[in-house]
Amino acid sequence: MSTATDTAAQHPAAIIRPGLLDRLKIHNGIRSDDALARLMGISRGTLQRYRNGEEPSLGPVVRLADAFGMALGEIVVKPEPVDADEQHEAAAS
Repeated sequence: MSTATDTAAQHPAAIIRPGLLDRLKIHNGIRSDDALARLMGISRGTLQRYRNGEEPSLGPVVRLADAFGMALGEIVVKPEPVDADEQHEAAAS
């Protein structure tokens, strides 16, 4: 039986826009993931998990928005459903 935590980890409500972290690094002269992670107040491992589609915590997203003058909606997006079977299972629960 899966828990709410398991479901959230498998199906995040929001993710950081794909490619955004790397674009911000390039366009703002940030040379390393360590530097970007420090700016967000997270570890490099957490940054990598966010880059791979894990749902981010609000605090790091707000710090990122403040640092680059962005709206939260420019940073996070609703992920695309993985496949039709998963959509059907989610609707049935």
